[in-house]
Amino acid sequence: MIDIHSHIIFDVDDGPDTIEESLALIAESYAQGVRSIVATSHRRKGMFETAEEKILANFNALKEEVSKRYDDLTLYYGGELYYTNEIPEKLNQGLVPRMNGTRFALVEFSMNTPWKDIHTGLSKVLMQGVTPVVAHIERYNALEFNKERVKELIDMGCYTQINSAHVLKPKLFGDKYKVFKKRARYFLDEDIVHCVASDMHNTGERKPYMKDAYQIIFKDYGKKRAHDLFKDNPQTLLENNYL
Repeated sequence: MIDIHSHIIFDVDDGPDTIEESLALIAESYAQGVRSIVATSHRRKGMFETAEEKILANFNALKEEVSKRYDDLTLYYGGELYYTNEIPEKLNQGLVPRMNGTRFALVEFSMNTPWKDIHTGLSKVLMQGVTPVVAHIERYNALEFNKERVKELIDMGCYTQINSAHVLKPKLFGDKYKVFKKRARYFLDEDIVHCVASDMHNTGERKPYMKDAYQIIFKDYGKKRAHDLFKDNPQTLLENNYL
């Protein structure tokens, strides 16, 4: 499997604090069958403002340690870009990373971002010649159970991603992610999801859950759909090709 959304770089955002924690998280992902991981640390003004030089240096240190442990695991560099009016120009100037240096960039918004702002922001990114992969679409209230809006984003040229944890079955009681899980299932039912990725941060509550999610989608939607969402589509993006 290929994971295009992860927080595995230590000491740069709300992911692992140490390289040991990074390696433990990667080991969990590897055990679940993931063999390619895009490191998409947060870039968010006012919240996660670690210098790009430090993020890249820590990524390279982690990549070196991973190469000593795994012959068949590849790490790629990227970022989860929280949309602000500065992001399109930063992408144009190469000040924030795309996914593995491709034409694709993982872009996120706040849960309460209005529909108009999501649409306008993604349009501005597209105008820079960058194709947005819209991170965890199930989180955005403006897209809730609204296939027309998601399809409009796709028709514009965007791709969509949902989190593996939100593919899991909702718990009857005390499931704070139940709303996200219902939305993710709706988007899957409507076939408007391009990639499932982990958005993993730690080995506790925010684990990869990639194996469990893959098995659910395989069972409920079939082998081809599972391969598209976890393997073929992410691989196509990493190779800088359109789906």
